[in-house]
Amino acid sequence: MTKPRPTRKPFSKAPARTRQPDLWGKDTLVIERMSQEGRGVARRAGKIVFVNGALTGEHVRAQCTAVKRDYDEAELIELLADTTLSAQRVEPECPIYHHCGGCSLQHWSPAAQQQHKGANLLAVLQAIVPALILDPPITAQPSGFRHRLRLLVTRNADRSYDLGLRQRRSHEAVCIQHCLVATAAVNGLLQALPDMLRNAPDLQGLREIEIDADSNNQLGLCFYFAAHPGEKTLLALRAAVLDDSVIALRIRLDTRRQSRSAVESDETGGETTEQWQELHAAGELCLRLAVPGAHGGGSMGELELAYLPGDFTQTHWEVNAALVARALDWLQPRSDETALDLFSGIGNFSLPLARAAKAVHAVEGDSSMTARILANAKRNGIENISAKALNLLADEVVLPKADIAIVDPPRAGAKAVCEALARSRVKRLLYVSCHPATLARDARVLHAAGLRLSKAAAVDMFPHTGHSEAIALFERK
Repeated sequence: MTKPRPTRKPFSKAPARTRQPDLWGKDTLVIERMSQEGRGVARRAGKIVFVNGALTGEHVRAQCTAVKRDYDEAELIELLADTTLSAQRVEPECPIYHHCGGCSLQHWSPAAQQQHKGANLLAVLQAIVPALILDPPITAQPSGFRHRLRLLVTRNADRSYDLGLRQRRSHEAVCIQHCLVATAAVNGLLQALPDMLRNAPDLQGLREIEIDADSNNQLGLCFYFAAHPGEKTLLALRAAVLDDSVIALRIRLDTRRQSRSAVESDETGGETTEQWQELHAAGELCLRLAVPGAHGGGSMGELELAYLPGDFTQTHWEVNAALVARALDWLQPRSDETALDLFSGIGNFSLPLARAAKAVHAVEGDSSMTARILANAKRNGIENISAKALNLLADEVVLPKADIAIVDPPRAGAKAVCEALARSRVKRLLYVSCHPATLARDARVLHAAGLRLSKAAAVDMFPHTGHSEAIALFERK
């Protein structure tokens, strides 16, 4: 019997690689305005060019760094000799400003940065409420404020370690021994940590370290490994770094996975799924938070919120305290009202709310955070908080019933949450945003359902960067 011939699969060519457009090199440009994230905007051959380091009105020599379909990117080389410097230009204080990717706007005065962020916020919100006027912004000192710093780790041939921040437009690190925007406690440990690591064995797979200084200037460390270091190494690492000042230690194994499209292109905007395996967690840090009294009068005392290094906390303690006070002042929780705190974290808003409201339902996607909130409530003698783990970024969300709510989502916003709140009987809603575009999108959902935008203010949580934070109040009419 003749065997059937195997079917051949048709030959298909591999898709041709898209040829990257050529960079246009160097050119002279005139800066017309500032982009939302703080880059100078110019035009070249009719195409928009974003120029890092340039300010409105300046004539600059710029080097092309990227050519996109709708715009190009460039880096300031020098200001032309015959140009007038912008009155808003200042000399960057940080000696590695031109290399570090952290503080991209130090050449721009803090007051001008704040004004620019406020104007951008007002522009996107006035598209919804044309008569809206912003309340005064929440601001504080622009240096020496950052209580946590996440650092890249480089292991040298002599088994010493360098700690650094990511360079501009690079995955490589620039070594630092002092950070202008970090607190004195963080900088102290930043200088001491390389010598402390010499007392540990070879830390193969160590990729990043986060330094965190709490409200008492006690320190914590979170180590991020790409490969399991082994129990012997973990034991030696704990012995090397724990001392009188470093009281909390967390060691995590990074098992993140990316989609192929996210790996192939930086422009996909796809989410990276991060899963952390806890290898060690001990000790705790403390956020001390003063709670204002009703209607802004007096004080209801101080709260203590325990957390681990690596937990999300706001970057600027002083701005965070003012943000919580403003949120309570605008929301005006009453003793007969039930409140929702969505994306509740360690309880930054939940616990202050509980001091004024009848009850608080705290909802968070991370189950470990729900346990943290309940522990913090017990620590402060608060008994009217319940906590629930729920995926608030799902396509559909079912929320507990409440009279008022606070929403503090990540950059992706909270579209499904706002749709659920629009269908609810919530009377007042306080939205804390770290991305104006998603705030505007979610505000339209709420506004269309009768929760009208009545107040808003810019929040300068991230001085010297293009990141913007805002607070907005919605009231059902």
